[in-house]
Amino acid sequence: MLCVAVTAIALLVAVSSGCTRLRLPAIDPTGSCLFSPLPTTTGLALPGSGGEGCGCLGCLGNGSCLSNFGNCFRKPDFAWPTPAFPEPVDPPPCAVPSASTALGASNEPCVPSAACNGSCLTGPRAVLLGDEIDAGCGCPGNTCVGNCLGNLPDRGKRGCILLSPQKVVAPVGGEVVLLSGVCGTDGYLQMNEKLEWMLAPDSVGNFIQVGDDDPGVIGRLVGSSTRPEKRDPSYAIGITSTKQTLITRGNTDPRDDVKLEKGQTWLTISSPSEGVSHVTVLAPESECWDQRKATTTIYWVDAKWVFPSNQILPAGQPADLNTHVTRSEGGLPAEGWIVRYEIMNPELATFAGTNGSSLVEVPVNASGDAAAQLVPTPGTSGTALVNMQVIRPGGKLDNVPKLTLGEGQTYITWSSPKLAIRAGAPEVASFNVPFTVAAVVSNPGNQPATNVRVDVPLPPGTSAVRADSFAQILPNSVSWEIGTIPPQTELELFMDVVAQSPVDLNYVARGDGLISEDTVRVDIFRPSLSLAVRPLETRVEAGQPVTFIIDVKNTSDRPLTNAKLVVNGDGAMIHESGDVRVEDIKGGALQPGETWEKKVIYTPTSSGRRCINVETTTDGGQRAVAESCVTAINPIPETPVLSARIDAIDRMATGQEVTATAQIFNEGRGDAKNVKVEMVFDPQLQPIFATEGADQTRLGQNIISWTVPEIKAGSSVPLAGKFRAININPRAAVRVRAQSEEGSTANADLSINILDGTPPPAPPRQPDLPPASPAPRIPGGAAPQPLQGAPDELPPPAPLGPQRSGRMQTSIIGLSNPVRVNDPIRYTIRVVNDTNTPDSQIDIQFPLADGVKLENLVPTTNPELGLYEIKNGKVLLPYVPNLAPGEAVEYNVVLSSNQPQTFPFEVMVRSENNPDGYVESIPTTVVP
Repeated sequence: MLCVAVTAIALLVAVSSGCTRLRLPAIDPTGSCLFSPLPTTTGLALPGSGGEGCGCLGCLGNGSCLSNFGNCFRKPDFAWPTPAFPEPVDPPPCAVPSASTALGASNEPCVPSAACNGSCLTGPRAVLLGDEIDAGCGCPGNTCVGNCLGNLPDRGKRGCILLSPQKVVAPVGGEVVLLSGVCGTDGYLQMNEKLEWMLAPDSVGNFIQVGDDDPGVIGRLVGSSTRPEKRDPSYAIGITSTKQTLITRGNTDPRDDVKLEKGQTWLTISSPSEGVSHVTVLAPESECWDQRKATTTIYWVDAKWVFPSNQILPAGQPADLNTHVTRSEGGLPAEGWIVRYEIMNPELATFAGTNGSSLVEVPVNASGDAAAQLVPTPGTSGTALVNMQVIRPGGKLDNVPKLTLGEGQTYITWSSPKLAIRAGAPEVASFNVPFTVAAVVSNPGNQPATNVRVDVPLPPGTSAVRADSFAQILPNSVSWEIGTIPPQTELELFMDVVAQSPVDLNYVARGDGLISEDTVRVDIFRPSLSLAVRPLETRVEAGQPVTFIIDVKNTSDRPLTNAKLVVNGDGAMIHESGDVRVEDIKGGALQPGETWEKKVIYTPTSSGRRCINVETTTDGGQRAVAESCVTAINPIPETPVLSARIDAIDRMATGQEVTATAQIFNEGRGDAKNVKVEMVFDPQLQPIFATEGADQTRLGQNIISWTVPEIKAGSSVPLAGKFRAININPRAAVRVRAQSEEGSTANADLSINILDGTPPPAPPRQPDLPPASPAPRIPGGAAPQPLQGAPDELPPPAPLGPQRSGRMQTSIIGLSNPVRVNDPIRYTIRVVNDTNTPDSQIDIQFPLADGVKLENLVPTTNPELGLYEIKNGKVLLPYVPNLAPGEAVEYNVVLSSNQPQTFPFEVMVRSENNPDGYVESIPTTVVP
């Protein structure tokens, strides 16, 4: 402080003296004081003291300077001093590569400079302070790839000093980072606390750097006045940090970074030679004397080693292991050091010369080698793990203890061929039913397996029916001659076997010095279940339920337990429960000879062949399946079918009267609505009366008409007209025509011979004709008035129903006859129920002559009958479920013949009412 005061006084005197040059104390070269004692001084030339500019600074001591001070600002005529060194010139521009520049030419910098090391170029700064460490910390993308945490806890005992690490082994020339901190009264690390680092006099090495977080002006004012400082290579002062710090090695690898929290400080030490360093850190201001210091020990070791690499050897060959250990300086062997080998799979090998031990310690010889030999156990192969350690023995001339310097691992694999076989088959098979047995033979070893052969003996009652192409099937065995199987390769073997009793199949695989076996067992049983399924109706309308009878019978001589029944309908068969699949389980055992009967009801939702599949199972692997089908047809439309009949006398004389009675029948399934009926007569007949409701507006056209509102299915309506013969006509006609609004029509005719002369005797008088019921009327208008002059009585109507032949009628129309070879032969087949009673289950079929085949068959009246079956040379058409009286079915058939011939085309028909059936045929000629 005295030196500083003297300097300030001298400077004030110099300025006030008005001198143009200042005399200042000179720096003391000895370092004992800041300045040398007087009269040693040094001069300071101030700007402007040489007369340049306004000279204000050159005449600070006289009054003219102050009087001219204003001029200095108005007319500053001084110039800044000329730089001592000229401004460096810019480097020449980089040459632009021309087209002639060779591809891959060197791109040297314009200004030659030393090459920058890659890790130095891209690595972070050695020390990061404050918030800078949070941006990286070795954690790019917020995903830590290294150890970003410090090595000290953030709290401890009150007043305790913490030091890490406590003991460490380091290579000679390396740099060890030591962390320390002191705990306050609350147990947490304290900031701005002074710590002293000391290296024991008997230690090797030197302090390199002490941590300093550079707190700034504010931090200096509120913190300790002492700053971190390395006083000499063995003594340094540190201050605990006020902010986080990251210590790096100057490279881009974050794994060797050290992160310091607040309240910690650090020191680095290095040694160029082997030995021990004892570093003590002291907290001189700690309140607890027994906890204020801590010591760490660093063992500096000069060594390098190379462990043996992995080996793959044939089975039985010893493995040689050698670790080379040298001093890092000069490559001298680390003679006397120890390498410890330990095999982790002692069942595979042991060390030679150790009497079967799995552990051996080998000293390093004068060449730097520590060799050991592993002897494999005979007959074994595989991979063994060997752990290795390099151990520095305790020094006799130094105080370094026995240290484990490094560890490593190596793998020794003894390879050899192996043989393995696995067999598989179903657990249960049926009596004398083929089943497949498969096997996989493999070589999981590392060497080829040679002369491989697989044999399977077949017990009595068992035989092979088929096998692989390279298998040899014998009466009592199956063999495969395989030969060589490469390493890590497997081969599949198959055969189909039938058996009559439970069988054990033993696979034996053999090779040169190798053998492997596997056995598979298959239980054989005789079928003990009988399953029968039948529908109550084979042909139903779509949408109508069908009942199926299912019989499950035990045909064995022992009870069967847990009998289960599963029924599945096809996509268009729905069970009455609404599901396609139903199941049922029988209560109790199914006794020998017992039949379990079940009924299921399914409904076909569309036409065609509709089926259910039934499966029954019991314990012991018993199983039976069956299928049952019905033919579903589209519902017959409920439409009316009209027919008509008209009756009268067939001869009369002029002037005589006749009554024509018409009967309109509805033989369909639906009611006929608004049936329009017309009775047309020849002019030789004069109408004199008609049934109530007749329309008179068209008499001029010889037509009498009625409109019947409704004719119920299966019922009829009688209508009549009375005429007088007014002229001769041998064939005077009366016709009746009927048509419903649904489009159904009917026609009937009669012919009357009108003679001239005396009329034939009149028939006996009949009761009056009752009016039609219900009374026909004209829709939308008043009922017509009866014809003028109507008599009081009409003959009764004739019996109901049209005239029928009383049997099923078949007509065949040949549309092409004769026909050439291979040309279409066309027929139309029409089958009519020409009876007055309904008929059902109409079976229609026709045979195919030699050389004739069916090309096409199309039903023209019932499309749902388009399914057919050809069996034993006959074409079987689907059953026609019902034919009402007068109803017909019609088919168009196309055949072809591959040879000239004349053959009869025969159609056979039978039904419920005509079970014996009948045959209709027409001849057909095929010409070349």
